[in-house]
Amino acid sequence: MKKFFMVILPLVLPFLLYALYVTMARRRARLAGEGNLPRWQDAPWHWIVAASVLLLVASLIVYRDMTVFEAGTVLEPTRLERPESPPGLPVQ
Repeated sequence: MKKFFMVILPLVLPFLLYALYVTMARRRARLAGEGNLPRWQDAPWHWIVAASVLLLVASLIVYRDMTVFEAGTVLEPTRLERPESPPGLPVQ
């Protein structure tokens, strides 16, 4: 199993992904030529993905800035003793 994930998969996966891409590109070109291209495939996917990645990075930066603890802070884990248990808090 290790040999499959470490040797075979990294060698074969790029070729399989390229074959899938070529197949999809040919199908899309054929449908576009016939005028049967679905509306969602005509969307600007590059811009949608770029905006999604930008929002993800921005939200992670904001989250990091809002949850900064001092170096060496020890967090007390949540105890599930009762339903209203608070989340893990820093130990004072």
